[in-house]
Amino acid sequence: MTDRFPKKDVPAMKIDPLAGQRFLQVLNALFSTAKIHLDNNQLLQNCADNFSRSIEELLQFDDEINLLTSVGCFYLQQEKIFLQRNISGLARKMLAYFEKRQIEGLHFNRSAAYVSHEDILAFARLLNQAKDEEDPLFWLQSMLEEKNYHWVEIINTTQAQSLASIFSSTEGATPRGKQTGKGGSGQKTTESGNKQAEKTTADQKAGSREDSRKKPASTPRRRRRRRTQKAVLTYSYAMHSLHEVAERLNSNKAAGLGKSVQLVQNMVDLVMSDDNVLLDLSTIRDYDDYTFTHSINVSILSLCLGNRIGLSKVSLARLGLSALFHDLGKIDIPKDILNKPDKLTEKEFGIVKQHSINSVRRILKLRASYDRKSSIILPPFEHHLRYDLSGYPKTPRKTPISLFGRIITIADVYDAITGPRIYRKSYMSPDKALGFMLKDSATVFDPILLKVFINMLGIYPIGTVLFFENEEMGLVAQAPDETVDPQALWVLLLEKDENGGYRKGAYLNLGMWNPDTGTFNRRILKTIHPADLGIQPAEFLLL
Repeated sequence: MTDRFPKKDVPAMKIDPLAGQRFLQVLNALFSTAKIHLDNNQLLQNCADNFSRSIEELLQFDDEINLLTSVGCFYLQQEKIFLQRNISGLARKMLAYFEKRQIEGLHFNRSAAYVSHEDILAFARLLNQAKDEEDPLFWLQSMLEEKNYHWVEIINTTQAQSLASIFSSTEGATPRGKQTGKGGSGQKTTESGNKQAEKTTADQKAGSREDSRKKPASTPRRRRRRRTQKAVLTYSYAMHSLHEVAERLNSNKAAGLGKSVQLVQNMVDLVMSDDNVLLDLSTIRDYDDYTFTHSINVSILSLCLGNRIGLSKVSLARLGLSALFHDLGKIDIPKDILNKPDKLTEKEFGIVKQHSINSVRRILKLRASYDRKSSIILPPFEHHLRYDLSGYPKTPRKTPISLFGRIITIADVYDAITGPRIYRKSYMSPDKALGFMLKDSATVFDPILLKVFINMLGIYPIGTVLFFENEEMGLVAQAPDETVDPQALWVLLLEKDENGGYRKGAYLNLGMWNPDTGTFNRRILKTIHPADLGIQPAEFLLL
């Protein structure tokens, strides 16, 4: 069989901006024609042939194909699909087709280019039939598995459930059902300054089902819920993608960037619309999967900082991908060194310091275009070099590290020193971490970027636990509703439950910082790291 893909020494080509539109047209024709014709029909055979050619065309630019839906649009790889005016209805038709089958996208791997016409048509008929099944998604996935169609995967929202395993595996966490006993739309808001939030909640409770059907997307709560669901799903996909890449590299198998590129693009969209949702997720901590959660958190924090300084969408995508793989080289470090509870020897620390260079090596081995890989390898190499170049790896360079390298350095250190680790008993609450980092301004960190980062997170970052003079405790949160003052400091009160854990209490508005009194409208005695209470902030703030 001749090689239908470009050789490695062939320069990377630019994907045709109409490729996404053509791919949607090909899928639509295939699914529609399969409904009315038998396999031996020449028109249907032509549709199968067009599908193969379209897959082959797209695999020239990447090692896998991801077609996803998000907020009423289709995305091919990381690019939004724009349709010509004369076929603008195609997107609506295909979105409805996907929705009836409870799927959010399709993933095709490299072997899809060699699938027989018989299997292509069988796949189309499975999709067509799925809508008539009681559980379309489960049935469809079962049938694909039964037929060994491993060249295609269904992308769906149920994968978000894997995020629950992050919470449940965290040491000291209390059962989710207990923690969220007072959560959801029934939460109240205290203090006289919160009357508007109380009224909003009451109105939503009292609103009839008829009104909900008329304007399902008009309420701030619904908009936030959609963003939250997308964020949780994206975080879950990112965990799965990083695991998959690491496992394939450890097994000396080829691994690609396709899924990660799409995930980062989703994060960019979320950051540009509402970075608070992703900042909530960046509080996730997991002992067992520290390297992976740390990498995702660093990517989130880097994107938020990059967005605050006005980076373009394209630049944010590059930044987020660089941050996601900045610690990829840690898969080469023996686990007994990586998780050693005692102080590392000089030799062991030398092995750890090699992870920056190893990250570059590992990225270069990923299956992706040279342009894409070369655009993301520098920041992982630089993220321990420090602003004054006094870090590692040692180089003779005199030029400052790149902007992306400086951003990732800040995000990496902040998440590292606020995250409990198996081998480290000491960790800092988010507010103390910012004060600690400020001492290294202009040596470890870019002073201007660090100032923007601190202003972005605030004096008490999301996820900080505050202890008040009346002995109540509150978890710093975003405003509970878009109709209330988002500039004020909001906390979610923590209440003891019958199992010794904590559950959601009321939202409390602490108002704005008063420089005359040096406090908010309620005196804060101290801050506490959520790990000291055995809680995951994201589970309270999102789920």
